[in-house]
Amino acid sequence: MKKWLLTFLIFSPLATTHAFLDIAPEDPQGYMLRHLGEVGVMKGYGDGNFHPEKIVTRAEALTVALRSGGIQIPESALGKTYFEDVDPNQWYAPFIVRGVDVEVVSNEHKRFRPNDPITKAEFLAFLFRATQVNFNNYSHKTRAIAKDIQEDDWFAPHFAYAKKYQIAHLPPDQMYRPFKYLSRREVGIMTYRQLRLFYGDKTTKIFVELQAEIEQFITLLRGGYPEKAEMHLQKIMELNSTLAMNENNADAIAANAIARALEHFSDSLRALKFDNRLAALENLHLAAKQVQRAMNKSEKMLRFALDLSTLIDETLYSFIDVPFSNFSQR
Repeated sequence: MKKWLLTFLIFSPLATTHAFLDIAPEDPQGYMLRHLGEVGVMKGYGDGNFHPEKIVTRAEALTVALRSGGIQIPESALGKTYFEDVDPNQWYAPFIVRGVDVEVVSNEHKRFRPNDPITKAEFLAFLFRATQVNFNNYSHKTRAIAKDIQEDDWFAPHFAYAKKYQIAHLPPDQMYRPFKYLSRREVGIMTYRQLRLFYGDKTTKIFVELQAEIEQFITLLRGGYPEKAEMHLQKIMELNSTLAMNENNADAIAANAIARALEHFSDSLRALKFDNRLAALENLHLAAKQVQRAMNKSEKMLRFALDLSTLIDETLYSFIDVPFSNFSQR
């Protein structure tokens, strides 16, 4: 598939007509999975379903990674094998051969284990190698990535990159679970997010990083860590300023509105902490106005706007249901 066509499809959330019978229209990640079906990166099954909860095998994961990188399978890969446990007549054999040839996969060991489930660490390695991520800027940023990622783990640079752009979402408990087996939904979400970076320009990368910071801010708030969430606010404002200098379209305006809403929301939490009800209400009102502005401007920022709108509502309810001293300690 030509790169310009894949780029068009990846960045046009409402353009796709591809559908899977088991992905509901209101599914929050549905547009990602439908895109991947449209561009042929992750196809559905013969029954018309995507089977989002099905565990992905190593052979399937490698296939997704190669397709994501636009890596073609030449005829020379047919009927060959580099591993003693890979039958050259199986559908996945040419993909594994090609994976070795382009150094996405190492054939240092004699076994590939094609039918074993893929772990998060293994899949990110496949995906990032296939999409040519340069890890020079991440090899020395492997400290304090997550509670279960050690700085000398072979996959630490992959998770450093994944954290920066939220390719793999980091939960409030700060546990990445690198050895977790992945479902098709999880593989699809990570693949879609990486494709936006791989096929995007400089402005797109800024926008994706901004979205990642916003996602972490909201995640930490939902997890009851307002102080940790606030640590992301300065980066959000910096990225927002950079985006505003590069773009003046609806997405940039919506991103600015979300950034301002987060700032007001953070101010409201500080006011709640000191039992300043009037200031808290005023900032919540300002945050709500900015959220509505974002909703009216951009589909890309709608998910964050909806999440933040829910948080604002929950905080307003706390005025009635939760003593301020309890809320500030959540």
